[in-house]
Amino acid sequence: MPEDSEDGLTYGERLRRKAIQVRAGGWSWNTRDQVTEWRTADGGHFKKVTDQAGHETTQETTPDGRERQHVRINLR
Repeated sequence: MPEDSEDGLTYGERLRRKAIQVRAGGWSWNTRDQVTEWRTADGGHFKKVTDQAGHETTQETTPDGRERQHVRINLR
């Protein structure tokens, strides 16, 4: 890749330094966010998203329409 005239770095190197993820082969199921949705017997709705680092975000809608969000951060 050609160098950038401003800092002498290639485009790919600049992206790596910014910590932007670049995947030449595209995303696989192992690297995409994993989404799981389910409903409870009383009518509640849940949606859990697990990202690449193992962090979990759960969005909950109770039967009476209240919305909550729970986050579990993986500190490894």
